Amino acid sequence: MAQLKMYWLAGTPIEELALPEEYKVSRYNGTAEDREAWVDCCKNGLVGDEPFEEIFEDRITNHAFTNPDTDTYFIDYEGEHIGTITAVHHTDVNCGEVHMVGLKTEFRGKGLGKHLNYIALKDLEARGVDYIYLTTDEWRKGAVKSYLSSGFKPVEYDEGMQKRWEAILTEYDIDSIDMVNEDCSFYKTIYKAPKIKIGVVGAGRGKTMINYCVNSKNAELVAVCDNHKPTLDFAEESYGDGKIVFYDDLEEFLKHDMDAVVLANFATEHTPLAIRCMESGLDVISEVLPVQTMKEAVELIETVERTGRVYAYAENYCYMGAPKKMRELYRSGVLGEFEYGEGEYMHNCESIWHDITRGLPEHWRNNMHACYYCTHSIGPLIHITGMRPVKVSGFEVALNARMTRMGAKAGPIGMEVITLENGAILKSIHGVGCSKDSIWYSIYGSKGRMESFREDNDRHGVNHLYVNCDANEGDNKSEAVETSTEDNLSKLAEEAGHGGSDFYTMYNFVEKLRGREDMDVIDVYEAMDMFLPGMFAYYSVLEGGKPMDIPNLRDPEERAKWKDDTRCTDPKVAGDMLIPSYSKGNPDFPDSTYERVRKMYEEKLAERQNKKD
Repeated sequence: MAQLKMYWLAGTPIEELALPEEYKVSRYNGTAEDREAWVDCCKNGLVGDEPFEEIFEDRITNHAFTNPDTDTYFIDYEGEHIGTITAVHHTDVNCGEVHMVGLKTEFRGKGLGKHLNYIALKDLEARGVDYIYLTTDEWRKGAVKSYLSSGFKPVEYDEGMQKRWEAILTEYDIDSIDMVNEDCSFYKTIYKAPKIKIGVVGAGRGKTMINYCVNSKNAELVAVCDNHKPTLDFAEESYGDGKIVFYDDLEEFLKHDMDAVVLANFATEHTPLAIRCMESGLDVISEVLPVQTMKEAVELIETVERTGRVYAYAENYCYMGAPKKMRELYRSGVLGEFEYGEGEYMHNCESIWHDITRGLPEHWRNNMHACYYCTHSIGPLIHITGMRPVKVSGFEVALNARMTRMGAKAGPIGMEVITLENGAILKSIHGVGCSKDSIWYSIYGSKGRMESFREDNDRHGVNHLYVNCDANEGDNKSEAVETSTEDNLSKLAEEAGHGGSDFYTMYNFVEKLRGREDMDVIDVYEAMDMFLPGMFAYYSVLEGGKPMDIPNLRDPEERAKWKDDTRCTDPKVAGDMLIPSYSKGNPDFPDSTYERVRKMYEEKLAERQNKKD
C-alpha cells in the first residue's frame, strides 16, 4: 500500500513559533556522534537496527540533492539531540522535501513535531521553492496531525487515496480539507467519511471485533447479540455505555438500525444468518467457518450475487505477518512460479475445551470432523496464490486419549493434499487434539522459498519471515534473510488479537464499506476455495483416501449439481445425509466425560463472578 503524500504550497502562511527556552536548534556538524544521535532520534519506526553509519549514509548522505551540513537540523535539550528533520531542496524542479522527521519517544506529545516542521518550512521557503512535499503513514498519527496543522494538504496520486484521507479526517474529527493533484492543482474538497454502524452476533469470539468497533474511528458498535446469558452479561459489563444495545433475542437484534453484522456465533450457524442479513440489506463479515454443507455453499453464493451485498470471510490467519508479506512478495514476482506450499494450524485445545464447549455434548466442536476446521491452514496459502484448488486427498489421525478426555468425537488431526489449478501442490495439516501448538507456513517457487518462524521460537513466530529467493531462476545462490513483515498499518494492529491479524479483517471490511475498493477482503468465492478442500478431504477419507475433484462454485451450472447436498456431521442440518464425526464411526463417550468438562466451566464462571463481587 502506497504511503500518504502531502504538499505545502508556496504562499501558504507559516505560523511563527518560538521554541521553549529549554530547547535549542542546531545543525549537523559532520561528526560520528551526530550521526549516531540522528539514528537514535529516528528509531521510532523510521530506521532499523543496522550500524548507524550505514543508516545515515543510506538515508541522508546518499539521498538525492541532500547536503547534511546545510539541510539536517536538530532540536536539542540540555545539550542532547532529541529530534531531527532534514529540509531538502530539489533544485532540478525547484521543490522542497521534508525528509526523515524523528523525535525520541520520551519527547513525543510535547508539540515539538510542529516546531520541526516550522524549521524545515522556513528554510525551504527562504530558498524560494514552489512547493514542499513529504510522505508518511496513517499510523504516524501525531506526525499527520502536525503536518495538517502546519498547512500541508493531502495529495491525490494513487488508487484509494481520497478514501484513505476521508478516514483520516474522521479519525481527527476534521470536517473537510482541500486535496491537491501531483501538479499542485486543486483536486477537490474532501469530507470525513461516515462511520459504519456495526452489530455483533456472538460476544465471546466477537470480543475482538467489539474491541475494534469501540476503539476505531471508522466504525461504531451499536448492538451485540448472544443467547448465552453469562457471555452477554460480561459483554454488557465491559462495554455498556448507554448507547450500545445488548440483545438475547436474534429477531429483535436484526431490527436494530445498523449497516453491517459480524457473525461470531457458532461456526455451524453462520450461513443461515448471513443469508438473512444480506436479504435484509445488511453487509456481513463471517467468522470461520463459512458453511457446513454444499447446499449452504450454493445458497450463500447465490444470495451474495442476488443481493449485491458485501460478504467478507474473516480468515484472520491470512493477515498474520508472514503470510501477509508472502502474498505481497509472491504477487510482485519474488518467488517466481508457485510450486508447493505447506500450512499448519495445530492447536492443543484440551486446557480451554471447557471454556469453548461449556461441556455440551451437542456443541459443534465436539461433533465436527477434523478436516472441516481447515481454513486457518489452507486459507493463507490460497490467499497468497490467488489460485483455485481443483483436487484433494484427505487423511485423518486416529482418535487419541486427548480427544477422548475432551469428549470430542473426531480424530485429533486432519490433513489435506491439494492440487491447484496450475498443478502446484499444497499440504495442509490442522487439529485441536495435537500435543503441541504450531502455526507455520512455507512456500516454494521457481526462484526459492519463504517460510515463517516456528512457534517454538516465538509465541507469535508467524509474524516473522525468512526469505530465501534468487534474483533469477536457476541461480541457486541465495541465503535466507529475515525480512520485515510490517506495513503501514502494523502499528495500529499491534494491540489486536491473534498477533494483530484481527485488526486487518475488520479494518479492510469497514473501509470497503466506506467505498475503498482496493481493500484486501476475502469474498465468498475465495472463502469456498479455502473451505471446500477440507470438506472434500473428508469425503476422500470416507473413500479410503481417494482423490476428489473440488467443484468450481463460480459456475452456476456446477452449483446446480450440489444444491440439495446436505452431507455433514450436524444432525440438525444433514437430515438423511448425516455422516459420522469420525470416519470409523462416532465414539460413545459416557455422560461423565461431559459432566466433568461442564463442572470445569461452571467453576470458571463462579470464579469470574467472585472476582466481580
